[in-house]
Amino acid sequence: MYLKNAWYVAGWENHLDGGLLARTICEEPIVFFRGEDGKIGALEDRCCHRSAPLSVGRLKGNEVECGYHGLRFDRTGQCTAIPTQELVPPSACVRSYPVILKNRWIWVWMGDAAKADESQIPDYFFLENNAWANIDGYFYVECNYQSYIDIQLDQTHSPYVHPDTLGNAAKLRVKPSVKREPRALKCERLFPNDDPPPLWAKAANIKGKGDSWNRWIYTPPATIMFDVGAAQANTGAFEGNLEHGITVHNAHGITPETGTTTHHFWSNARDFGLDDPETEEQLSVIRRVFREDVTICEAVQRRVSQFPDAHQIDVAMDYPTLQARNMLARLIKEERE
Repeated sequence: MYLKNAWYVAGWENHLDGGLLARTICEEPIVFFRGEDGKIGALEDRCCHRSAPLSVGRLKGNEVECGYHGLRFDRTGQCTAIPTQELVPPSACVRSYPVILKNRWIWVWMGDAAKADESQIPDYFFLENNAWANIDGYFYVECNYQSYIDIQLDQTHSPYVHPDTLGNAAKLRVKPSVKREPRALKCERLFPNDDPPPLWAKAANIKGKGDSWNRWIYTPPATIMFDVGAAQANTGAFEGNLEHGITVHNAHGITPETGTTTHHFWSNARDFGLDDPETEEQLSVIRRVFREDVTICEAVQRRVSQFPDAHQIDVAMDYPTLQARNMLARLIKEERE
């Protein structure tokens, strides 16, 4: 079950450098492309002649040429040429999807094109700001996308899944402060004068206790922005003074492929040590950290697939993730009604 009138991340901008990009989103096959004029398009990945995938064709100027019989399609999905005849019937067309580039991400609207609203796309400015250095990645994850969203929003898993990097006992003690908005969910955890997560403590060169924080904004259906960091305790970090600390922004585009497979586009951004190879190497461990999320979520999906009707319980630590699931369920219900 998917929210259709919404924007999903389909890829990084450089994923278009190889020509045609095939991607299945919400169980719909789509081909993305960038023409010679620099503009991008997104079409149903199925020729209207004999259903050949357009993604196995060729990019010709600003159009896609089917690799089976050479029919050509423009960004609107209209067939513009059929090699064996001059007349192109009006019914020769495929679906076109609204698509834009923002913050180096390809965003596609999966629902009614007339309702596509660019203002609903969150501004992840740090993905393309020279004041920030980014470590980017893409994972293909064999689990349900809502389960994968869960692990990003649930910080209580960190001491167990990421004990030597992001885990700290304070995440088990401090209750989250959750704020609901019409189309967003915000959560904050502050950890004053406590043991900060090892990765951030090392990056900030913290001696002893620190002040650390974890804030996120979930924008349904499937994007999350984190503001996390740490500073030496009692140095004014919570008031905005980061002279003795660091802050990091993470962006997650978690896009459903099918009910059990997910695309994960992510970035870890910092505004310190921009040209420092040692800092880059130190923080590149984040790739392994995010891979640990993949490992546990795929293991969970295997068991869920084996025991689809098995009883599951909810506990107090699930409060933020349940709020996120309820918000998405409400939006899906409203859309269907």
